[in-house]
This record gives sequence, structure tokens and C-alpha cells, in this order.
Amino acid sequence: MLQRLLLSGVLSGLIVGVFVTLIHLAMVTPIILEAETYETKSEAPAAAHVHGAGTAAHSHDTEAWAPEDGWERSLYTLAADLIMGVGFALLLAAGFTLSGQDISARAGVLWGAAGYLAFSFLPALGLPPELPGAAAADLAARQIWWFGAAVASVGGLGLIAFGKRWMQGAGLVLLILPHIIGAPHAPAGEAGSVPPELAAHFVVMTMFMNAGMWIALGWMTAYFFQRFAGSTRGRIVDINA
Repeated sequence: MLQRLLLSGVLSGLIVGVFVTLIHLAMVTPIILEAETYETKSEAPAAAHVHGAGTAAHSHDTEAWAPEDGWERSLYTLAADLIMGVGFALLLAAGFTLSGQDISARAGVLWGAAGYLAFSFLPALGLPPELPGAAAADLAARQIWWFGAAVASVGGLGLIAFGKRWMQGAGLVLLILPHIIGAPHAPAGEAGSVPPELAAHFVVMTMFMNAGMWIALGWMTAYFFQRFAGSTRGRIVDINA
């Protein structure tokens, strides 16, 4: 069973990771590169001021490392997408295993859609994807809120889908609880360097990419999950059903 889970998650994650990287490089990376030009322009006056500040003359050496544009950036993007794809595919395969159900392609797509809701769409209602240079709250606070929102979304969707009738109400409460608490945002009046229309375009493209990733992950993981099912249960459900 463990071998089935690992093979399903790793193979589907690697395949979908390459697919997502192609979308990432074609549709999302150009927006990030454009946003970085605005970020650089906004930092230039501040940097010039710092260089004339005596003891702070070498503060630019502490600038955060970033991959070079071109192949280096593309390879890091590929590595990140592969790791993300494998990680999420393993979560799906674990969910298939724990459910104890035979997973068809259709069911896999539905699981993928649930993953998109839990890890992308619902958390993005509080913290939408952000471009470099956008005004934002403290990183640690945002990460904690996002993790809590994702966990609550997984739990809420699980209760609604598999729980008894009285549990479904609790699942709905879990879905909305992080948004009642509220996500951390930048202080009022603080503005980033990125134009609002560019930020909106980035959100749309990122959400579109994530939706494609999760649907593909659901279908592909279900395919391999059935393929490696073994001689008995592996032939019960037709993956094209």
C-alpha cells in the first residue's frame, strides 16, 4: 500500500510539475519580471540616499539573493514546481488511501477540485497571491494565517463530504472561521510599487495556473493509483469511467 501511494504521488507530481512549469514560464513569470522593474525603480531613490549615509554606505551588500533571469530562474521554477507537484500529489494519494474507496478518473478530478479549494481558492480569499513590491503584512503572520486557513479548509471540506449531517455544519464553520478571524494585511495607507491592474492580472493568472495544476493532479494521481492497485482491487474500477 505504501509503495502504491508513493509511486502514484511521485510519478503524477513529476509529470504535472513539468506541465505547470510551462504555464508558469509562459503566463506568470513575465508578470513577475514586469513587477520587479517597478520594485527596482521604487528602491533606487532610497538606495541612493543610503549610499550617502556614511556608515551605511555598504548596505546594498545585504540585498537578498535571487536567481538570475533566464535559464537559472527557469530551472529554479521547475524545481519548485516539481517539489510542489509531488508534495500535493502525495497528499491526494494519502487521501485516496484513507478514504478506502475505489478512485475513478472522475473522482480524482473532484478530489483535485477540493484540493484547489482548500489550498488555493479559499486561502486566496484572505491572502491573494502577491507580486514583488506589493504592500504586505509581516511574512511570518501571513504564513501562519495561510497554514491555518488551509488546514481549516481541508478539515471543513472533509466533514462536509464524509461527515454525518451534524458534522457538515461544523465543516461549514471551519471553512469560514479563518475569514472571520481575518488575514493579516499591510498597515492602512501603505502602498506598494506595483500598479493595481498588474497585481490583478497576476492574481487571475496564478489562480488559473493553480486550478489547472490541481485538476491535472487529481486525474493523474487517480490514474496511477488505479494502475498500481495490484491484481485484485486494481481492476475493479475502469479509470476512464
